[in-house]
Amino acid sequence: MSETRGPATGTDSPPLPEGCPFGPNGTGFHPFGTPGFADLYQQLETARNASPVFYSEPFGMWVVSRYDDILKILKDADRFSSSTRPIILSSFPDEIRAALERTHTFTAPNLAFDGRPAHDRLRGPVAKYFSAKSMIRREARIREIMTRCFEDIPDGSPIDLVESFARPVAGRVMIDLAGLPAQDHDRILRYHEAVNAFFFGNPPLEKQPGYVEDIRELEAYLADVIEQCRTSPREGLISHLLDLVAKGEADYSTTELISLISFDVLAAGIRPAGFVIVNLCRELLRDPQHWDSLRADPSLFDSAFNEALRRSGIGLGVFRKTTTDVDVAGVRIPEGSVIWAMVASADYDDSRFPDPEVFNPHRTNLASSLHFSQGLHYCLGSYLARTIARVGIDLLMRHHPRLRLVPDQVIEYEASINLMIPAGLLVES
Repeated sequence: MSETRGPATGTDSPPLPEGCPFGPNGTGFHPFGTPGFADLYQQLETARNASPVFYSEPFGMWVVSRYDDILKILKDADRFSSSTRPIILSSFPDEIRAALERTHTFTAPNLAFDGRPAHDRLRGPVAKYFSAKSMIRREARIREIMTRCFEDIPDGSPIDLVESFARPVAGRVMIDLAGLPAQDHDRILRYHEAVNAFFFGNPPLEKQPGYVEDIRELEAYLADVIEQCRTSPREGLISHLLDLVAKGEADYSTTELISLISFDVLAAGIRPAGFVIVNLCRELLRDPQHWDSLRADPSLFDSAFNEALRRSGIGLGVFRKTTTDVDVAGVRIPEGSVIWAMVASADYDDSRFPDPEVFNPHRTNLASSLHFSQGLHYCLGSYLARTIARVGIDLLMRHHPRLRLVPDQVIEYEASINLMIPAGLLVES
């Protein structure tokens, strides 16, 4: 068995069993996704059972894998801070890091990377915009956009559900909700790729300077759109927030609005918005009786949606930084340590979800799944995600009631450090 040592303090972490993921001798785990995640859940089970809290030398962080421990971390934003931007920036060359530190996206307060009091000030008005009631009001508009995307799916079979439907839907819906001009779609998606690459990917060195320039262009573009919305309000989040600021009901600076739209809406919204359609479709079609059951009884949607995300959610986990020495499951973790709280493992913890590998939308405790996180940083887009998935599945079921997965396909994933997003999914009628 190998043994790892905690960072800087010399604190011994529990020894890792042979073959445990993330350790120096870990087997099969690939952090960037492209080979697929064939044995991911088996490795996470090994971690839960043998070493649920340990320090990973290759990743330079502590890995936590059991449900109860992760839930406590997510609910304790004071001791487990989400302010991890410096950690992300530290992985890039000095000149790239310095350039990113001059952008609003990587420095201005936003919802994902800041705690109280800034988080509460920024979150309230945005939360109302993405609330359940608000999504009900906006569903007709979302359905209109998604129907146009659906009508553009090429004739013939099979089709790639990601390329033909989910990806176009995600970009167009999020751009519309933000209040950005629809005609700028291609430009905005190019900018989005740059932000996404730095936050979630591992961009090649030769592409990084170009991505930095794209982020600069994005911020100049957003500043211009914000000024246009001040004088000529339009439908969308930007004008909504500017109106609240003008009324004294919200407090956002221009740099904070830029950071909010750049990361919280575009980078953190576009790929998940497409993922929920693909993920639910894939889970239902793995056993077509689940597809047929939902077609027969649409009231099962919420349960099927929750179980699909529990069983194969978008993220491996969330990163947190300790603000003081903490104890997690009897293991002391020093102040200033980075923790990778493996939500994908928590949602497979059989102490909470028996037979976790089984797709079972009739589970009675699906509301306790952690795919949307918990606590201060509970996902603002959860109701939007439900709306997009429900409308998308409805369109597919009405027009392709006998949809099936193309057999024997190998699912590849987008290159990412922490996300499990299928790069394609072939279906046929």
